[in-house]
Amino acid sequence: MIDVRRGSTNFASGEWQGYQGQDFVATSDLQKETNISKVGGGFLQVARSWIWMPTHVEFEVSTDGVNFTKVAEIKTDIDPSDMNSKIRDYTQTISPVKARYVRVHAYNLGKIPSWHPGAGGNAYIFVDEIMIN
Repeated sequence: MIDVRRGSTNFASGEWQGYQGQDFVATSDLQKETNISKVGGGFLQVARSWIWMPTHVEFEVSTDGVNFTKVAEIKTDIDPSDMNSKIRDYTQTISPVKARYVRVHAYNLGKIPSWHPGAGGNAYIFVDEIMIN
């Protein structure tokens, strides 16, 4: 997730982490308090294969790993009905903050929409990279 290995539109290439029927939540430990001014994540949509962009992504920071403060919320902009494969980085510049921990929460689409052949099934969310600058 933080190895700078980026995925292609081939979700089976090995660079993507996929989660079905659940949100993606991860906390990065930067090992020491670090100045942070930008956060983001890389996501994939291949609706034919039940993979959708998150509905939105939230970023929180902490100095102690217990008490977190939200620093960014990014609304995604890819239409769930778009059947073309898409890779999108969602990033946001934030007011500079010093933190050791960064938590990302990408919200899963949930149940597959009624218009899709997989209607009622659990959607996937695929992420390849978490960005912290």
